[in-house]
Amino acid sequence: MKLAVRLPLLFFCLLALGTGRSVRAEGPAPPEDLFSEARRALHDGQVGEAVAAFEALADRGVIDATLSYDRALAYAMRIRVGGEQAGDLGRAAHGFEEARELSRDPRLVDDASRALVIVRSEVARRRVLAGQSVEVDPGRSLGRTLAGLLAEDTWAALSLLWATGLTAGLFMRWLGSAPRLRIAGGVIAGVAAPLLALAAAMTFATRSDRLTLREAVVVTASARPTDERGITLAGAQPLPEGARVERVDARGAEARVRFGTLDVWVPASALRDLARSE
Repeated sequence: MKLAVRLPLLFFCLLALGTGRSVRAEGPAPPEDLFSEARRALHDGQVGEAVAAFEALADRGVIDATLSYDRALAYAMRIRVGGEQAGDLGRAAHGFEEARELSRDPRLVDDASRALVIVRSEVARRRVLAGQSVEVDPGRSLGRTLAGLLAEDTWAALSLLWATGLTAGLFMRWLGSAPRLRIAGGVIAGVAAPLLALAAAMTFATRSDRLTLREAVVVTASARPTDERGITLAGAQPLPEGARVERVDARGAEARVRFGTLDVWVPASALRDLARSE
């Protein structure tokens, strides 16, 4: 299939993910008139008006999973109808990432995840044509992925459970009068100790992420990385538009980010922060 045909079809599929979908807004409701205006413009195909209205809601500090999803859909529709502006792919990816982050509705999370795959596939296609690396989403580290499997409170409860088991096992091992009791205590302590260490580490990791982790999405195709002196790295390619990165530091108009194994500086204007659920 020719590339000129693939792009409209790609975003037609993306549009299909959102049409006919009715999801109740989560959290505080946005201003009713502006939200209705944005949804109406999106339904009528007036993508410029829809984008402006959704961004106005974001500027007011409205944080809502459905709003983020619809804002991303508006950017994707603007690309589909041929009115693409610089950064639209990245802003679409940002909205879908934010919807996944904020929502507790499995259907909305699934819709946003599938849409995000489509957007990043288009980013990868464009980078191939430009002779650049196609890696768009290196994923999280193994430790952070493991920590994210359970909530912080769950890991803390498991830590308490295994700490209790370790204590009981040690008492049985040291104070038990019968040999079988001491052996059982040693087995319990031997199992509980590494599990306690794991649960405690995961509790610390999830707490650290909640308190300190700040993430953003690259919303420009020209975020070329530099070193701490502002000198462009030799042979460095721009970070992929739509990539999710970790904010590490900031200095004036520059931001230090981590993307996979890269730890570089980019213009702060090339990033859009992800809202987080409390």
